[in-house]
Amino acid sequence: MKIRSFLRLAPAVLVIAISSAPLGAVSDGPKKALPIMTWLGPGKDLLRPDIFRKVAEAGFSINMSFLGDRESNLKALDLAGDAGLALMIYDDRVAKLVEDASLPLAPLAQVVADYRNHSAFFGYYILDEPNASKFGRLGEIVRTLAALDPLHPAYINLFPTYANAQQLGTETYEQHVAAYLAAVKPAFISYDHYPITDKGLRADYYRNQEIIRTAALEKHLSFWAFTLSVPHAIYLPPTAARLRLQLFSDLVYGARGLQYFTYATPTGNDYDWKPALIDAQGKPTSSYDLARQVNAEIRAIETLVLRWESTAVFHSEPLPEGTRPLPSDGPIRSVKNAPAVIGLFKDGADAYVMIVHRDYENEELAIVEFDPGIRGLIEIAMDPTPPVVLRWPESAPFKTAALCLRPGDARIFKIVR
Repeated sequence: MKIRSFLRLAPAVLVIAISSAPLGAVSDGPKKALPIMTWLGPGKDLLRPDIFRKVAEAGFSINMSFLGDRESNLKALDLAGDAGLALMIYDDRVAKLVEDASLPLAPLAQVVADYRNHSAFFGYYILDEPNASKFGRLGEIVRTLAALDPLHPAYINLFPTYANAQQLGTETYEQHVAAYLAAVKPAFISYDHYPITDKGLRADYYRNQEIIRTAALEKHLSFWAFTLSVPHAIYLPPTAARLRLQLFSDLVYGARGLQYFTYATPTGNDYDWKPALIDAQGKPTSSYDLARQVNAEIRAIETLVLRWESTAVFHSEPLPEGTRPLPSDGPIRSVKNAPAVIGLFKDGADAYVMIVHRDYENEELAIVEFDPGIRGLIEIAMDPTPPVVLRWPESAPFKTAALCLRPGDARIFKIVR
């Protein structure tokens, strides 16, 4: 992300923009990859080194290909390792144990023995969008795998808020999440929600994030979230802005893992699938280039994202369903002229604010009022451009700035007091 013609200043406010002599340093921190995972990665006919290199070149760190058999999975593990990727394994033997609760779990020992020592192995795929009636069996499988292999997590993905009671197996979504956490005790929470349809942004998108974030905090877990990257049915083709809106909304809520649905193009006519990031021959589509671009922006800030702790999330007016307004005594007092999500973070003694534009179609100039006690801000750049520094004179009666927000975009600042 380039530093936009950063400051067109708010009326009657003196703000100084400087590109050197920062007010404080931002540490690089440990070099560690933020999980960005493909869902439906390259299939059995695309198990080739060049195909897996393309996955890595797009900024993904984990691939999940739904191969099923042991031999294909072992081949994919070798290819993933050579490409610098990790692999989430889908194995038919696990799927059978999930489907038939009467089967003994003894085969899990061989599944673990087959994969756990491979350097590219990330974890065990268990099930997508389970009904609550499955939670007991899933808990048994998760506990057994954890006992056999405590280093590699089991992966289960939850429904979104727009799933109905019959799908959930509970009366409410909140009950569904609570029952899942109590019975399964997962290593982390994963869920999907595809917010951008041909009718606009789903009204319950941010309520879903509020529920998952709250549950994760209560259980001291991290959470992973999805971004839709394949057009189908009522869902629109990705644009850079639509991808940013989803990915940055996940990050501003504190997500520690990002997932794309899908990487390869699904087959079948059930949902009128259009091309995803690669076509049936493994050739990158225009959506691949968009994902690579936005993933590169996220990779530029991943060391910070992995260090910081989410402390609060607020929204500007108009408030989406289930969200909270900015408090009058916080570091950000108001955001006007643009709908935004405002996330507050800390990294040790350092404080940060992330502002995400909820409008994925229009660029807007947001008027942001800050706590009078803030001395300045350092923008965290998402490209090699030196960060912009803002300082207010001690005599400034208001601490206000006009920030250009591209569609679906994010701005991140370190707060200096």
